[in-house]
This record gives sequence, C-alpha cells and structure tokens, in this order.
Amino acid sequence: MPSVARIKWAKFRVTAVSVAAVVILAGLLFELFGGILFSLKTVVYLYIPDASGLSGESPVRVDGIDVGRVSAVALTGSKDANRAVKVTLQFFRDRIRGVPVDSVAQISSDSLIGDKFVDINGGRSPQNLPAEGEMIYKFQPELLRSLDLTQFTQQLRLVDATLTDIEQGRSQFGKFYQGQEFYNDLLQKLTDLQKAIGAATSSTSDVGAMLSNDQMHSQASQVLEQLDQTIAKIQSGQGTAGQLLRSTAQYDQLLAKAQAFRKSIEDLGKNDLLQSTTAYDNVGVMLAGLIKSVDELNLNPYLTNATLYENLNGSLKELRDNVKDFRLNPRKYLRLKVF
Repeated sequence: MPSVARIKWAKFRVTAVSVAAVVILAGLLFELFGGILFSLKTVVYLYIPDASGLSGESPVRVDGIDVGRVSAVALTGSKDANRAVKVTLQFFRDRIRGVPVDSVAQISSDSLIGDKFVDINGGRSPQNLPAEGEMIYKFQPELLRSLDLTQFTQQLRLVDATLTDIEQGRSQFGKFYQGQEFYNDLLQKLTDLQKAIGAATSSTSDVGAMLSNDQMHSQASQVLEQLDQTIAKIQSGQGTAGQLLRSTAQYDQLLAKAQAFRKSIEDLGKNDLLQSTTAYDNVGVMLAGLIKSVDELNLNPYLTNATLYENLNGSLKELRDNVKDFRLNPRKYLRLKVF
C-alpha cells in the first residue's frame, strides 16, 4: 500500500499538470484570437437597405484588415428604404483610431457564394470615427442580386451549345477546327490567286510584257531625268520660277503694288464724300434736283404733244423731197426774172 507522502506527491503532480495544461490552452487561445476576446470594443452603427447574407459575427474590415465584428442585425422600422436595417459594428478600441470619419462602408463577399462582411474604404479626413457614431453606407450592386439565375442558366446553355457545335464541326469555326474542308478551300483560293498573279506577270501577257520590257523603264527614266533637270534649273535661278525663288525683285514689286493699292483704298476711305455727312447731303440734293429737272423735261408739252412731232416730221420730208428734186433738175431753180 502506497504511503501518504507518495499519494500527496501524485496529487501534486496531477494538479501541476492540469494547471500547466490550462495555462497552455489559455495561451494558445490568446495567440489564436489575438486578444480579441479580452480587448476593449467600441460600437458604431451602420444603416443599410438589405442585410442579405450578413449575420452576427461577420467580419468588419478596413482596407482589407480586420478591425471588428458585427454584433447585431435588426430592423429599424423606418420608412426610408435605405435605412431599413440597423447593423451594430463592434470595433476594437485600439483599431478604430485609424478609421477616418469620412470612410465609406459596403457589404461585400470574398466570392460569389462566400460569406458577407462589412468592407470599409478608408477616407482622408484627419478626424477619426467617433464612438456610437454612424458609418456612411455606399450601395454596391451584387452580381448574384443583379443577375437573374434563369438568364444566367440560359447564357450557360448557349455557351454549351456553341462549344458543342465547335466540337462536332457544325459551325464554320468548328469545321475549321475539326476538319480539313475549310483549310483546303482556303488553300485552293490562295493557289488560284498565286496562279492569277503568275499569269498576269508572265512575259506573254500585256502586264508581263510591260513589266519585262525595258522601254517602259527607259521612258520612266527619261521623265525622271527631265524632272530632275527642271528642278536643277529652278534651283540655279533659271527661268521665271527660278528667278522668283532666287531673287526677291518680283516679290518686292508685287509687295509694292499691294501697298500702293492699300494706300489707294485708305485715301478713298478718307474722301470727304465718305467721311463727311455734309458732302453726302449735298450729293443727295444734287441728285434730287437732277431728278426733278428730268421729270419737268418729261412733262414739257413739246415732248408730250404728237402734233409738233408730226409737223416737224412733215417739214423734214418736204425738205428731203426738195433737195432730191434740186439734185435731179437744178435748172428748175435757176430761173431769172427780168423787170
């Protein structure tokens, strides 16, 4: 039978091992959760229109760093659709100091089917977010919310049908991918094009004869030589164009004419008739008097009476007949009377 001392020693060892295990477990829990369970927390409120996928203990992150957890999600009963749900955020007190007051919160997820979390984009304000304050919410459309699952299924079926056509060679791309028909057709077209180019450039065709004949090259060379000589003459100052480029005499003459014309225009603009209203009024009075004289002349009875015109016309006819008669028989008018 063991002694009392050995029994007490055994109890002491069991107690010491148990205490050590508890201490180690506490240390592991503290290291695992980073002191979250024992750290001081600060509450901030967030009002959102819908809390789908968001629940208690959802993470709260600022620029990708965990700063707290969601402690409660409840309905507000507000008539404002954008403030239908109240989310209580618990920030670690030592981390809320780095969150600016103009930061914006969104409801995001790590993947399409992942858990939701509160994603906060840090602002630039020098003031930090106060305790018991309200976080600014920015609506962000979600893919699964904006995308109808029925339409998504139809799109997947269309993609599957397209891939099936390609695999079975029923479409043009499928024929090119699976068979040789499209490739052979393309190769035949390229071969025909090559033959057509070869036939066009052969020496027996008109195009081939033109390309292979030196006469065309000679004519082109002569044209280029003449053009080069003309350019050389112009550069050396020969001819009208060369003088115009080499000498400024014609340019100076043209400039002098332009200046003289401009001076004439300026002198004309300085004329009293254009500058003074008195000269303009005098010209108007002269024209009015001339118009009045013409009107009085038109009203003259000598111009309006036809009798005067007929008498004058008759006298002229009679004079014409007498002159004609005098030329034919002058003796008739040379008679002398003796008293």
